[in-house]
Amino acid sequence: MSEHVGAPARSVGAAIRAMLRRDHWALAGAVTIVVLGIAAVAADLLTAIEGQDPYSYSTGALNPETGGPAGVLGGVSGAHWFGVEPLTGRDLFAIVVHGARTSFLIGLAATAVSVLVGVLIGAGAGYLGGWYDRVVTWTADVFLGFPYLVFMIALGAVVPSSVSRPLLLILVIGFFGWPSIARIVRSQVLTLKKRNFVSAARILGASPWQVFRSELLPNLWAPVIVLGTLSIPGKIGLEAALSFLGVGIPPPTPSWGRAISTAVDWVSTDPMFLFFPGVALFLATWAFTVFGDGLRDALDPKTDVRR
Repeated sequence: MSEHVGAPARSVGAAIRAMLRRDHWALAGAVTIVVLGIAAVAADLLTAIEGQDPYSYSTGALNPETGGPAGVLGGVSGAHWFGVEPLTGRDLFAIVVHGARTSFLIGLAATAVSVLVGVLIGAGAGYLGGWYDRVVTWTADVFLGFPYLVFMIALGAVVPSSVSRPLLLILVIGFFGWPSIARIVRSQVLTLKKRNFVSAARILGASPWQVFRSELLPNLWAPVIVLGTLSIPGKIGLEAALSFLGVGIPPPTPSWGRAISTAVDWVSTDPMFLFFPGVALFLATWAFTVFGDGLRDALDPKTDVRR
């Protein structure tokens, strides 16, 4: 009984393959995501090949007079591929690849929380309507105007250190991301519930949950996948911003944001310390953005996939 709307009638996988064949920017983004993802998953193996780890101090690689890296380009050498961190001598390559693990974990998990909450709340508001729809719409407007970054900074400062900081960041970042997803899902459901196949399911006695699971959800996959993909770079950037401000991932756990925050004080004498984590953060956000843009075009019912 399910009926797909427009272009999503083809499988999402087929749409992605067609998009990657014709959109070179999206393909470049996908390749970058895969490379960074492999670096995050294989961080232990990569640092073992280099012979370093992100937690070992190597004061011998530092200039004893300045505390900065000894040698050129921030101490880049065969033993330290990206150089070393000033004052501590920790290997910068190890910090960057393990920081990728931190950023991807928090970005992907927080996006999953946002998507799950947003889809459930938005679909319920669009399908049930009435007072529930009004409450959800009003609440989403309040959340969208709420200075959540200030709240996150305050929360990070008062929550005891015994609480898992990655879990806290995932829950807080993910929770504040649901309103934008809920609003788009709600508008999709408002359109879909007027379709004949949804009316037929209700007439045949299907429960609201059955209608949502069998009739609405299959037609929501395309926009939900696009929304999730496009929200990942924002979540990664927000984690980096919180770590940059000192309320994100605590040391010594590697984090791109905290590395960039520390590097600001050394940018005039050791620009490579800022360059490597900065480029990694840029590539991650750029890759997910261009891939999400291509995915949106591929799954848009108004897009001609044969162009």
